[in-house]
Amino acid sequence: MTQLVIQSVTANRHNYTKLAIARFDTNGAQDAITYYDDIQPFSAALTKNPPNPNSAASPSTPSNVLPIISSFLSASGRPLESSMVVLLLNRFPALNADLSSTEYDTITNNNVKIFPIISDTSYATQHSMVSRSSNALTSISANSNSHFMIGKVGSSLVQTFQYLMNTAYLDSLAATRSFVDNFGFAQNTIGKLRVPHSETSSYVNFTITISAQTLQNTTTNTNGLSLVFYQSPNSQQIVKFEPGSLSNTNFYYATVQLKQGTTYQVQYKSQFDLGTITMIRVWTESVLYHYGSYASLDDPMGGVTLDKVDEYQGAALRMKLMNDCYTTHAAYVLFTDCNGAVSAKYDSSQTIDIDYIFADEGSFPHYPIVPFFCDNTPIVTSNCVPGSESKYDIQFVAGEFTVIRSFQCRPGVGQIKSNCRNKDVNGNYYCNREKLPYMRGPTGQIPDCLGHGHVEYDFANAEAYICVCDDGYSGDSCEKH
Repeated sequence: MTQLVIQSVTANRHNYTKLAIARFDTNGAQDAITYYDDIQPFSAALTKNPPNPNSAASPSTPSNVLPIISSFLSASGRPLESSMVVLLLNRFPALNADLSSTEYDTITNNNVKIFPIISDTSYATQHSMVSRSSNALTSISANSNSHFMIGKVGSSLVQTFQYLMNTAYLDSLAATRSFVDNFGFAQNTIGKLRVPHSETSSYVNFTITISAQTLQNTTTNTNGLSLVFYQSPNSQQIVKFEPGSLSNTNFYYATVQLKQGTTYQVQYKSQFDLGTITMIRVWTESVLYHYGSYASLDDPMGGVTLDKVDEYQGAALRMKLMNDCYTTHAAYVLFTDCNGAVSAKYDSSQTIDIDYIFADEGSFPHYPIVPFFCDNTPIVTSNCVPGSESKYDIQFVAGEFTVIRSFQCRPGVGQIKSNCRNKDVNGNYYCNREKLPYMRGPTGQIPDCLGHGHVEYDFANAEAYICVCDDGYSGDSCEKH
């Protein structure tokens, strides 16, 4: 595995990214995470200090992997956004051990992907110990858009790691869903996928990865797993995952080509046991670098990143694409909760027109997404992976580029403005309509377009959120008809 890690990182590493390693669950003082700027010292350190069974902590000691993750998240002066972490484990953390809600915010909001990998024998042994639990590892996987991967030692886990490095390490996440499979054998729609445009082909290539964690800790692939990318009875792509997709693992892998510039419903069917935790990720080639952060209502330009998204601030994602050609591409944005559902609230689906894209001093385009006032948890969470009830996913598509950015929606902080406590049938807060422009949101900082328009951030003129009215309507709040 040591040589495979070195070969995979060498072959796939992006320029200027940092590398890091740490051994954990050792019998002495915990190794500090060591960071490297280049592949050569990283390779040398990994070769010199591989995992060593003779240095392992006592079997009676639970894993200390959670403090290792905490250390990685809290390190200063190092890039965190869009990091990828692989955890090679042979034991579980202690029962009820978990990361803090703040650490989950850091993981999810910064697009950090953390992949636990464990052998099936270690999983079975740890699963039988009442003082240990894999719940935190499952929650981390769900909240970081990754997989909890289980398989037999040897070629099975080696191949799983290779597939992982060829997708998650390189590609852009185009669709994601984690759920508790309570569907039985019925086919269910689990989400929507908007395919980006292509300047060179009528179709775009996607890679699908699926992991399935059963209550019985079975790792053998099962018949009957399929995904359907559906537009109409005459326009659909069916992907069947036969046993042996990656044999002796809980991991499935397939590819599909979908029509560029179109939208598909994603339908799921399996014969897994009820209660199986299923994580589905759809990847495509990444065409450019991007940065994402969340802006506060008081700083809509996003000069200071909002560390926590809450019900009163809303999720105002700021997407910066590192390609100045993208100022000619409008963006499509869709928010979904842990059920894969799209809220009936305002701004759960958005289009950022090219007139409202703005560029920084480097001419890189910024897409200002209007705050979506999320709910801390959906009304029904029975199909959500425990610990991920507050997670939302944002599907962002612009031109040939697509990516999923996610966030945790925390309970509102502060007070709802006294004259903005009105609620419509969809749960949108709005203020007393005493003078124009009418305002909405828990703190009354977003214009209310009265359902006759939509909100955009106007950088060029107002440097504020404004209403863009539908045809036939006008006024600051689209109140004139």
